[in-house]
Amino acid sequence: MNKWFLNSVFWLAVVAIVTECKAQEWGQFRGATGSGVSSSKALPTSWNEDKVAWSVELPGQGNSSPAVNENAVFVTSQTKDLGLHVLAFSQSNGKPLWSERVGKGKLAAKGPANLYAHRHNAATPSPVADNESVWAFFGSGVLVCLDAESGELNWEVNMVEEYGAYDITFGMGSTPRLVGNKVIVSCMTKGASYVVALNKDTGELVWKHDRRFPAKDDGPDAYSTPTVVQVSGKNQIVVTGSDHINAYDPATGDQLWFSSGLQIASPYGRIIASPVADSGVVVATSANPGGGGLGHIMAWKLGGKGNVRDSNALWRHAKSTPDSSTPVALNGLLFTLADNGVASCLDIRTGEVKWVKRLPTGTSYASLVAGGGNVYAIGINGTAVVFAADTTGEIVSTNKLEGQFYSTPALVGNTIYLRSYERLLAVTRQ
Repeated sequence: MNKWFLNSVFWLAVVAIVTECKAQEWGQFRGATGSGVSSSKALPTSWNEDKVAWSVELPGQGNSSPAVNENAVFVTSQTKDLGLHVLAFSQSNGKPLWSERVGKGKLAAKGPANLYAHRHNAATPSPVADNESVWAFFGSGVLVCLDAESGELNWEVNMVEEYGAYDITFGMGSTPRLVGNKVIVSCMTKGASYVVALNKDTGELVWKHDRRFPAKDDGPDAYSTPTVVQVSGKNQIVVTGSDHINAYDPATGDQLWFSSGLQIASPYGRIIASPVADSGVVVATSANPGGGGLGHIMAWKLGGKGNVRDSNALWRHAKSTPDSSTPVALNGLLFTLADNGVASCLDIRTGEVKWVKRLPTGTSYASLVAGGGNVYAIGINGTAVVFAADTTGEIVSTNKLEGQFYSTPALVGNTIYLRSYERLLAVTRQ
């Protein structure tokens, strides 16, 4: 066997691995694990409407974030007739590939409509995609699996019919997490809360873990998405809701560890941001938008078993904390963004504050994401700030797009995919 052939095989394998990593890197909300960190080194750092690579209008409205596989970008929307839609667009030029109406419905929630009508609807959870399938969960309770290439329906499960109605103020906002051959769904409500795993190919139940933790009033409301963390080389599913953070074995659903500490002394307490991990530490947030000043961040050392409240809790931080925006953690640093645009940088191991500054984003609900040594923050008004992911937090650029942006960007290769309330667009590094 000649040397040229061996080298060719080697490089083909490398290319295949790189392609697969790229394809799977942002097929889910905030990436494959939920970290919000992209491995790309070629992301754009400045843009405006004149530098948009492509932009397409979307039927209906929604705040679901884009999911990206090797060929396409996927979003969901709800039309005025309450139709629930999954849509696929070409990565390269935004050309519509297919659009499927997968049902009809509205938020399964008891909250007054005037509280959420302008910013929430059933198309708030984000789709999940790999190169074969797309999974879309709606606030109505419908979970579907479609063929990624054709949009053909593979299976459908009505979570409300199967497991009970959602007693949650603003409607279901949690996005499923694909882990191996399972779709993990977290449901935290004032009623029966649970974490469930379904077979990704069939929709059949694999395991279900009921959550029974004390909480009062709106305290159990949680809109956060599960996060995947690695402990001793094994995956754990980490979820937050009510007063607790919990970790589960994705294979069996067994609870690995848990801790209290998130509940706050207010009837308005809630959890929207998802947990994040770095440097052997996991961090979770709780918020109190109605009472002011009670929201906080907590950190735990990974690697514990059972109740780790006393053994593994590391620190608590309670100033300029996020409500809606999930933080991003990398290189031992935790970056957070409060709804009012105040960003903070903390040492994730100690909680030491490195800097605090107000960004020119205005009000921001989108989660932070990072790549290429920078953190990306976007405000509702389309003002996006790129700042250094280090102890300086130096602002690299401030950028402006038209529209209302509640969803979180997807970072893939040399492109940022953004979704406003009514359009999908791509910004590419020139």
